[in-house]
Amino acid sequence: MSEDDLFNKAMRKVRPLNRRDKVVPAKSTAPVPRKGTLHANRAAKQIHAAPVSAAMLRASEPWVLQADGVSRERLKRLAAGRPPAGMTLDLHGMTRDEALQAMNQCLGDALAGGERVLCLVHGRGLHSQGRPVLKEAVYHWLREGPYAAYVLAVIPKPGTGGGSCLVLLRRKEKVSAR
Repeated sequence: MSEDDLFNKAMRKVRPLNRRDKVVPAKSTAPVPRKGTLHANRAAKQIHAAPVSAAMLRASEPWVLQADGVSRERLKRLAAGRPPAGMTLDLHGMTRDEALQAMNQCLGDALAGGERVLCLVHGRGLHSQGRPVLKEAVYHWLREGPYAAYVLAVIPKPGTGGGSCLVLLRRKEKVSAR
């Protein structure tokens, strides 16, 4: 049997996905800082200030943050609700500053209580002018804020249409040992 025959036989039962089930990853347009530029120097300083934050990568999806060492399998388990979110913070109706202050309090409480997963409800940004202001502020704060070293991963919560996210936290003892 030729390779083409084997391939055709193996693909015989394959059917295309329904249009609503397809996920098309967004392409990252973030520029890579060149050595010696202001952005490269800022990134180098962040590595010393918050090692996990600097290791965050933009995944194929723009609303996913993933620290080095966090596997795709771990993200799949997080999306499946394992472990379940121990705390939920609803930021609807808050201004950007109020939301950041509430997140600061919530993450501090979560870390003190030993929580591993948080659900942050920020909305999809449908009522914002142009861009989702609160959603962008939440992700920026998780990546660059005072608790960035404790954030291992952030993914959109399944079934919410991108209106909330699940945050996987590092155990507090592990960061303070660094």
